[in-house]
Order: sequence, then C-alpha cells, then structure tokens
Amino acid sequence: MSRLSETVGAWAQQFGDGWNRFWFTPSDPYPLGPMRLCVGLLALYFQLTYTPDLVRFFAEGGLLTPQLTEQWNGGAAGFNPAQFSYLSYCSTPEKLYGAHVVGTIILVLMTIGLFSRITSMLGLVVVLSYIQRAPMITTQLETVLAMLMIYLCLGPSGASWSVDRWLVRRRATGPAPLAYWERPRFSATIVVRLVQVHLCLAYVMMGLAKIRGVSVFGPEMVQDPWGAGVAVWWLVARPDSQWINFTWLRNWPLVVNFWSHAIVVFELLFPVLIWHRLTRPLMLTVAAVMWGSLALISGIAPFSIAMLIGNIAFFPPETLRMLTGCGATNVAPRPALA
Repeated sequence: MSRLSETVGAWAQQFGDGWNRFWFTPSDPYPLGPMRLCVGLLALYFQLTYTPDLVRFFAEGGLLTPQLTEQWNGGAAGFNPAQFSYLSYCSTPEKLYGAHVVGTIILVLMTIGLFSRITSMLGLVVVLSYIQRAPMITTQLETVLAMLMIYLCLGPSGASWSVDRWLVRRRATGPAPLAYWERPRFSATIVVRLVQVHLCLAYVMMGLAKIRGVSVFGPEMVQDPWGAGVAVWWLVARPDSQWINFTWLRNWPLVVNFWSHAIVVFELLFPVLIWHRLTRPLMLTVAAVMWGSLALISGIAPFSIAMLIGNIAFFPPETLRMLTGCGATNVAPRPALA
C-alpha cells in the first residue's frame, strides 16, 4: 500500500510540475505584439462595416430595435451584463455616429498599441457592444475575434510592435527600461496557452461538425456533404460569395473529393500534431494553405484571417523575431512552446 501511494504521489508530482511548466513558465511576450496588431486591424474592419447601415439598423424605428435584440436573446427582463451594449442607449443618428467615432478611435489606439493595457479592454467592450446589439447578424468571425480580444486583455500585448514600447525606447537612458519591458512573463505564457487550447478545441468542434452527417437542403439531397466529398463543390458553386471562379473544378471530381476530405482530416489532426515540434511547421503551413483557399472559394475571408491570426500563438517567439527581423530580446526568455 505504501509503494502504491508513493507511485501515485510521484505521478501527481509529475503532473503538477508539467502543468505548472505548461501554463506558468515565463516566456518572451513578443508574439502578443503582432497578434494585437492583426486583431486590432480585424476589429477595425468588423466595426467599420457597420458604418453604412448604422442608422438604418440601430436608430429609433430601425430594422434592429433593442426590443428585437431582447426577444432574440430570450426576452430576459432587467439588466443583463452578458448582453450589455452601449449602442442600446443610442437612438438618434447623432448619438450613434458619436459612439461609432469614439469606438473607432479606441480600436485605432489598441491597434497601434498606445495605452495598450487600457485600450485592449475598451476595444473588447466596443466589439462586444456591436456583437450583442445585433446577435442575429453575427457570423463565424465574431466568435473568434471576441475570443482573441479577451485573451489579449490578460497579457502584455503592448510589449512589442506598439507605440508604448516606442515611447519607452525613446525615453530610455539605458538598457534597464527596455530589459524590464522585454523580460519573460508568465502572463504572456498564459495568454498564448489559452489561445492555443481554444483554437485546438475549435478545430475539433469544426471537424466533428463536418462528420456528423447533417442534411442541409432536405432528405432528398446529400445527407453528408463532407463525408461524400462534395462540400467544397457546394462552396465553389455559390457565385454570390466566391472571390475567384473555381467552377472549372466540375471536371475534376477527384480533386473536389480529395479537397473536401483533406479539410476534415486536417481539422481533426491539428489538435494532435500541432503540439509536436516536428509536425508543428507542417500543420501551420497546411493551415495557411487551407484557410487561404477557403477564403477564395467561399468568401469567408475575415473568419479565415481570424483563424490564421490565432495560429500566431503556435510560433515560438524566437522564430517570430527572426521572421520579422527584430533580433533577440535583451533578456533571454524561456520559450512558451515545448
């Protein structure tokens, strides 16, 4: 019994040590800078797409009244923080455009990394306000965008590629301020790990959803387009959304079949192979090809870009520094990836 308890205790100790190394090993915060910049640009795009329809959607008597939003959310009575949107309190064109301009300024400041700790949180409020004011017109993009913005609020996203860091460098009289700015931090590791785990769960859910065999157009149509290998053709054959005409693929059914199955296989394998250092470059390369091609044939470019931005979390900091030509940090970090 004593031997068994010692074995269990050793396993528990090993698990605890591995858990702490995975989540709390200080790492170089450099990857959060490019991620913040890309997420900020995508958030700006998302928010600015509402500009032409701002009054038509949200003004008093508009298409998407606050009452309609409440009904969509189940008609919950009273104040619900989970459904808060400051746009619900803007009923005139003047108030709407004023709030819209302020939101744009906040997202610009977040993107360039000025007061990044504050503007990253305010930027999240801006994006969530649009999402929760009009939940009935959201797409796949909003889920991934909100996820990335939430996690960026938890870490030093302004440690690189930011006006904040430029100001520190400009005012620095020695290496100490920059060394402090670039030091390894466990908060950077937590943000990176959260994005990595969340993305893996997203890939699993997308893969499982494609193999469950749901009928889209009724029982007379193909019950499982992904399993039958025709899903890519269904995307290609939609002339209203594609960027490039791929209808010539009708003469290449084997290519369509392989492409459809390859997407499902990749989404199911990604959460497994991305963690190994030997297969990680392959998975990231295939992800870039897959999301790029899906953006061309389906028109869901913003969602594809959001998924690619999330993949930045799987790049080791030293690799990103080498790719961007920023050199090594002043303090040698411990890598966030195993």
